[in-house]
Amino acid sequence: MPPRYRVARTWPEHHPAGDYSEGVETAEILISRFGPVLAAAVEPSTPDGPAAPADPAAPPAAVEPVVVHAEVLHQLCTADGLMELLDWSRQGLGADPLACMWLGSLRWYRLITGSYPENAPQPPARRLDEQLQRLSRDGGLAVQVGTGATSLRGLSQGQMSYPSAPAQPESTDAAALLRAVPVGLAPYIDASMRRAWARQTMALTHGHADLSQKAEDLADLVHLLASGAPADALPEAALAQQERITTGLDDDVAAILDRQLRAAAGASPAPQPAPSSGPAADSGRESRRVYGVIGALAQDWEEVTRAR
Repeated sequence: MPPRYRVARTWPEHHPAGDYSEGVETAEILISRFGPVLAAAVEPSTPDGPAAPADPAAPPAAVEPVVVHAEVLHQLCTADGLMELLDWSRQGLGADPLACMWLGSLRWYRLITGSYPENAPQPPARRLDEQLQRLSRDGGLAVQVGTGATSLRGLSQGQMSYPSAPAQPESTDAAALLRAVPVGLAPYIDASMRRAWARQTMALTHGHADLSQKAEDLADLVHLLASGAPADALPEAALAQQERITTGLDDDVAAILDRQLRAAAGASPAPQPAPSSGPAADSGRESRRVYGVIGALAQDWEEVTRAR
């Protein structure tokens, strides 16, 4: 059963993924940008980028490690939490968005530390965190040293925090803004719900009002860019908004957001996740590569959010 901390039916009955105010065609564009946007968070580790071929017979130890910011993995786990929410809603079951994102954050906590916070529930394993753990064990993934500490601290008490009582309300560690990106990619939700989800995901670990406002603005910006026709350059208004959001951000995180915003706009070249052939690929070579993991997540996202 879905998490029922504050159960609310997320989507209207007439469509499993929400209402049609956004338009099916626009939503399809948005859904198609999910994979490229998440892949853009990872700096390509080869000259050929994330889709570079690899020897299918290569053992796990031969896979070139990809070093990622801890908050990039947190972003992936948040996206998976949102997908769990959308899947429950597609089945006609009510689920709490905040609780689903929290469970995604707890899975990220275990991925980074090796265990769940004391007193926290232990959510059922999902495909994404199993793949990421395997990738880490096989040496294909490494976490950038010194990243993610503030979010880990915010989750360490094992209690779900709310916008009205956020974790670490004085923290201004803006690396957590990366979690707002997948919120902006969710189709068939209106602006007020999108901004509410952005506040909620920030409240799990951070509570500073300025950071919450930036998270809302970032989710809106991602949504706007990812809903339109492809563009090789961001519009001036989008660039100005990006500058406001990223002011004071670490260079590494600002660079990640820059790549993701350009990917959201459909700019080329954009990193493309390696294709996956479905569940059978879990034990194959692509499941050992971070781009293959993102590709599998994107496939699942498309399946869950596709109009029926």
